[in-house]
Amino acid sequence: LIGAQLAKASSFPFFFCISFSRKGADFLRLLLLFSVLALIFVNGWTDAPNAIAGVVATGSMPYRTAARMAAACNLSGALLFCLLGGQVAKTIQNLSGFSQAAGGGLCALAGCFLSVVLFAAAAWRWGIPTSESHGLMAGILGSSLALGNESAVCWQDWQPVLAGLFLSLGLGFFLGWILYRLAGSLLLRMGDRRLTGWQKAGAAACAVMHGGQDGQKFAAMLGLAWSMAENRPLAAGGGPHPGAAVLCAAIMGLGTLCGGRRIIQKTAVEMVKIDKSQGTAADLSSAAALLVLSLMGLPVSTTHTKTAALTGCAAARSTSSVRLSIVGQMLAAWLLTFPLCGLLSWLLTRFLLILMS
Repeated sequence: LIGAQLAKASSFPFFFCISFSRKGADFLRLLLLFSVLALIFVNGWTDAPNAIAGVVATGSMPYRTAARMAAACNLSGALLFCLLGGQVAKTIQNLSGFSQAAGGGLCALAGCFLSVVLFAAAAWRWGIPTSESHGLMAGILGSSLALGNESAVCWQDWQPVLAGLFLSLGLGFFLGWILYRLAGSLLLRMGDRRLTGWQKAGAAACAVMHGGQDGQKFAAMLGLAWSMAENRPLAAGGGPHPGAAVLCAAIMGLGTLCGGRRIIQKTAVEMVKIDKSQGTAADLSSAAALLVLSLMGLPVSTTHTKTAALTGCAAARSTSSVRLSIVGQMLAAWLLTFPLCGLLSWLLTRFLLILMS
């Protein structure tokens, strides 16, 4: 099934090269291209490392090997969920009406992407893992309001977003806590070699689900950017194109290789003290939570889910294993994501609209 999706992916115009060579790249299209690729790269830079944080922090895998594994698993997850219909991607696309806004839609989409890139890069400076997923949704809201699109605040469309926000934290923490309470003693009795194998499997599953969640979301945004730059309607069904998923996974993998160490240091070393048994439980529980939420079609943050699972597993053994000051820093950053990304997106969109008028 994955092979069939890869074959279909060959029809996708990678990097918009076909579009640009045929019609010429004006400033707005170039800006849109840069911003969407930068957003995907930053997601791999600041978000994807959470999937391999535990396996690297406990020494089960070296960082470079784990990052390459994460890139391959991101690709598999993105293609798999494209095959399953891309329900999360459709939920994200329903939040905006950029494709009906002509040139203003290009400004809005570029402003949305750039706002998330700037916010995530600033948070990375302090090693705080941000949620590009919720930053993207905040950016969509801010850009839609900048266009005067009041439908962007329709409660029915935003219900899955709010549900995903709370369920990712609650379910991640609960599953991490309950799994370690039930199976922690069994994991501790395993030999080091077996436990290392289980942790690698858990990290791979978590990376697959990161591709299944963020991969399909950003692949959908890549496809939307291409269709708007080409002034073409989206394909029937609204799901992400497999070619977009391939490109998205490749760029995310590059981002993880370039800058993921700082995030891993903050989440799996400074925030909590975990051993291989806790790392295994956190990986398996976060993967399970992401699978359930993805099948429900809810757009959730893999950062929130994995961090909550790590905290739950650490707390299940001893609350002293969790550094509340670091948890507080992350919660503050997450609470600020929506208002700051939304405001920044609104400002950037208004600036681009004025500039292009």
